[in-house]
Amino acid sequence: MTDKEMERRKSDRVNARLKLEVTVPRDDGSQETATLETINISSSGIYFKADHFMEPMTKLAMVLEVSVPSASGADDFDLAPVPCEGLVVRIRPETATDNCSEYEVAVFFTNIDAEGSANLEKHISLLMEDPA
Repeated sequence: MTDKEMERRKSDRVNARLKLEVTVPRDDGSQETATLETINISSSGIYFKADHFMEPMTKLAMVLEVSVPSASGADDFDLAPVPCEGLVVRIRPETATDNCSEYEVAVFFTNIDAEGSANLEKHISLLMEDPA
């Protein structure tokens, strides 16, 4: 079986270090907003680093900031927000660990509006054209 045949993802995943605002629910019912950085992205989800453990199936509200071609038609780029919601589907390490300062979190998008989705697709296309 080839790597492509073993791949279960339906969307291309690209490495991207992007600003990500995440609203994280706390055990006491409050919420905290954290500014994080992505590791990679796709049209169906994101992978990022966090400084604390998040239970799988935790619902997150997020805003991803992506570069898109400028509306002016020049070779410039604009920053576009991509507001979305998602569920934590995987975290490494898999349990809260003493003295762990970094967790890797995979989130599957559950809600993203049409404009945000279009901006995300434009950004992914740019990264796939120029992976540098």
